[in-house]
Amino acid sequence: MRLEPTPKPDHALRVSARLVTSSTILHLSADELEHAIAQEQIENPALEVREQRVCLFCGALMQGSQCISCGGFAQPTSESFPSGEQGGSDESLGESLLWGQGSDYRVFDSDNYGWLEHDEDEEFDPLARIPMGQTLAEVLLQQLEALVSPDDAPIAEQLVGNLNEHGYLDISLQEAAEHLQVPLARVEYVLSQLQTLEPLGIGARDLRECLTIQLQALNEQGERHDLAALLIERYLDRLGRNQFQEIARELKVPEQQVRQAAQYIRSTLNPYPAHSYSPDISAGRVTTAYVRPDVIIRKGENGYEVELIEEKRYHFRVGQGYNTQPLQFSVSASSVEMQRYLHHQADRARFFIDCVHRRWRSLKRVAELVVDYQREFLEKGVRYLRPLTRAEVAVRLNLDEGTVSRATANKYALLPNGRLMPLADFFDGSLSVKDVLRELIASEDPRRRFSDDELARIMTARGIPMARRTVTKYREEMGIPSSRER
Repeated sequence: MRLEPTPKPDHALRVSARLVTSSTILHLSADELEHAIAQEQIENPALEVREQRVCLFCGALMQGSQCISCGGFAQPTSESFPSGEQGGSDESLGESLLWGQGSDYRVFDSDNYGWLEHDEDEEFDPLARIPMGQTLAEVLLQQLEALVSPDDAPIAEQLVGNLNEHGYLDISLQEAAEHLQVPLARVEYVLSQLQTLEPLGIGARDLRECLTIQLQALNEQGERHDLAALLIERYLDRLGRNQFQEIARELKVPEQQVRQAAQYIRSTLNPYPAHSYSPDISAGRVTTAYVRPDVIIRKGENGYEVELIEEKRYHFRVGQGYNTQPLQFSVSASSVEMQRYLHHQADRARFFIDCVHRRWRSLKRVAELVVDYQREFLEKGVRYLRPLTRAEVAVRLNLDEGTVSRATANKYALLPNGRLMPLADFFDGSLSVKDVLRELIASEDPRRRFSDDELARIMTARGIPMARRTVTKYREEMGIPSSRER
């Protein structure tokens, strides 16, 4: 008998599309999840979403348009479930100073010590909900009128009309030229004029072009950053994967310079230019952009409690009439196809609902463990932030480390003291050290500033061993200039 080598079976991990979708939903920010739900509602008629009116900044349930607790505003609700089939309870409405039921409630104005009149007609008047400011498309077209000839106005309308919600151009220049039956050079010229307008980066065709437009504008203002331009041009994909060491090796520059350039790109340039536009700015009113919390941390009778705004806001179900009847092969082929379609949409809706519920469960489990571990930090401040890694959380919760990373990425927590904090900061062990360093710099003599070497020696003497380069790194991350610049 001859013994011949046989190939080993392939044990490669096969990742299903469902797993990818579930992981993607977990990674989304609050705004991105809102868009994903709206898009799924458009594409899948089997998915029904009921939105409870909640304040997006403090999580309080609301009846009017403005939150009594914090002054924030509720999200306009989408179509509700049929009467008698609501997905949530309104028991806690009594806690937000609302009296009465139905449309007969009254609101107490704590500032003026009186009852506010509730105009039901205004609440449900569709004209009252029309924004008064101009849209971004209207503003862009008005500005383009002064830059291009009247003959090129249809081109401007075609390009502006094909900007997506992020401000990127969703149509090729060749397609626009063929559709309008104009030379390609004229379309290119109008696009070049569009890309000079605010917000910078508008009209870009991809992320690289968007960032390049913004960087070129900064260069014209005297703020030149050649390494950032090179990273955007040649290493944008690898930059997104944080491959700083490999990039530094290829460019033959210190890794710290690559990290600083990457931080400059992320902190200065905007990958979604349309998101920075506010109708109130065009109307002459300056507004503040708010970051919405995902997790609310409250101090209750039994300790700190974690609450998810999304969980209070959204209630899902599969619509009636979908996947309720078995296939009947005695009927016509068109009827069979229709039932298969209904079953498919119902399965898709159930999967989407399950992914969102998994997101909530994972986020809540991680947040509860972190809050319990960092109890002293919540009570006494940043100096008491304990070292914690995502790997430790993954082991304690029996989760994959990647799941913990996705659950904490782009998420914010509202602390009991009213401060908004990224969940990622709970894993940043340098925060307490930075706080000591910031206090030390603030207390220095204005006539003789501490150098980084002196700061390192003082920190070491206080029981916090630190090298000079570490002091420099932390100081730059906090945006504190050097001793000469101070």
